[in-house]
Amino acid sequence: MHCNYHFFKRLENPLKDNLKGKKLLECFSQEKDELILGFGNETGDFFIRCSVASTFSGLYFTEIFHRARQNSVDLFEEYIDNEVLDVFIFNNERAIAIVFNEEKRLVLKLYGNRSNVLGFKKEKVQSIFNSKLPDDVKMLFSELHRPILQNEDNFLQNEGNPLKVFPTWGKIPKSYYETHAGSDLRSNWTLCNKINAELAEGKFHIIRFKGKLHLSLLKTGEVLKTFDEPMKACNAFFVESNKTSQLDSEKNGALRKLSKQVKQAENYLQKTNQRLESILNGPGNQNIGHLLMANLHAIPPKAEKVVLNSFESGEPIEIKLKTKLSAQKNAEAYYRKAKKEKIELDILEANILRKETELEKLKAQIEEIESSDSLRELRGYFKKEEIQTKVPKRPKPEDLFKSFEADGFQILIGKNAKNNDLLTLKYALKNDTWLHAKDVSGSHVIIKEKSGHKIPKTVLEKAAALAAWFSKRRTDGLVPVAFTPKKFVRKIKGSPDGQVMVDKEETILVEPLDPEKF
Repeated sequence: MHCNYHFFKRLENPLKDNLKGKKLLECFSQEKDELILGFGNETGDFFIRCSVASTFSGLYFTEIFHRARQNSVDLFEEYIDNEVLDVFIFNNERAIAIVFNEEKRLVLKLYGNRSNVLGFKKEKVQSIFNSKLPDDVKMLFSELHRPILQNEDNFLQNEGNPLKVFPTWGKIPKSYYETHAGSDLRSNWTLCNKINAELAEGKFHIIRFKGKLHLSLLKTGEVLKTFDEPMKACNAFFVESNKTSQLDSEKNGALRKLSKQVKQAENYLQKTNQRLESILNGPGNQNIGHLLMANLHAIPPKAEKVVLNSFESGEPIEIKLKTKLSAQKNAEAYYRKAKKEKIELDILEANILRKETELEKLKAQIEEIESSDSLRELRGYFKKEEIQTKVPKRPKPEDLFKSFEADGFQILIGKNAKNNDLLTLKYALKNDTWLHAKDVSGSHVIIKEKSGHKIPKTVLEKAAALAAWFSKRRTDGLVPVAFTPKKFVRKIKGSPDGQVMVDKEETILVEPLDPEKF
């Protein structure tokens, strides 16, 4: 309810008192989906921190804000040095107008996951902060007002449906109404007036309602904190919500990872147990060897298979044979398999025990994380249990390899033998172009594919010239350079670092190009 019309109406006068007569001195962003508005005059400074993230939108107010030296960008520069003439809340809407003059107005549009900050020039939007909502540019300033007839007649005409008359209530007043309403419509209208009076004059409560944190003007649910002033309530809720949001984010990240590990462990156990059962319940290689030795006389030479009756069950068993081996040699082969089978059984049983222990630990970790309600304690638990919640970012190619650009195409060059393998085998895609100076050691070179664009001859020549330079033929006048789509380049198992096999290639003659002259 922190981004609710009724709360904003309570915030209107305190905001006006703090902003009117001050100039917008700075407007910048240093965090994704967060805008800082800095106002000031001879009486002091006032900052609004406005979050428009899809996961949380809200406001925080302070007289001091330290701007970061890096990763900070100025925005809405056309409104800088303009004095605030008025601040108001649009009728029945979750939007705050900061008026500089008839031409320039900023609107804090706090529509939940569709929140934004809009800069208006007269009626039309001329700049927006959240570019993920391109339709916001079509908004008209005057149309943000929503006139609604809110009287008893309209309530009765709508058959006592309060949301037809008070659509701005939100979840908590709606739930309160549904809990206390009866069958008599006129009594229910009295209840509506009581709720509206509380929304207009009551205190501000941070509550837990249906498992979630809310800033409420109605004292309901589990009340955690109560405030007399809207800005203090708004700030406290902003901080608590960010803590809760961070807690939920880190919990969910860890739970997703652990749940995936649980599924993998369960799949492994299922397959391993099936393999174990197939060995234990099967005839066994040793028993097959015994059967063959006991029936050597009955097995014809060069037979592909033979059917013999099991010693234990008396049931017929079909046994596969190698035609090049005698019956006795086939029996010896099954005895060798039996020895390996015993080793496999021991390994399977040990792996099952290890994986069951791991699965039990994972489930205990999930249970502990789900019950945690403290970010500090949760992070301590992650550290103690060595639970990694963040996936390491894959380094950018330009951080790992020499990088050049020609006519919009990226050219990457390996730095040494191991780095060549990394470039060709891990970072190059099948339709990228691979180059290498022929018959000498040197760097692998990759021209990254641009979808729908053929590599120009000039780009190919430049990349080949770089391949010649980064080879042992750097001092030659002309150097033959092989090139081919990367899909025709493969690594032979056991071959030295940087050595590859090329199945299909073309050759181009170029002069080596010093990269400083590129």
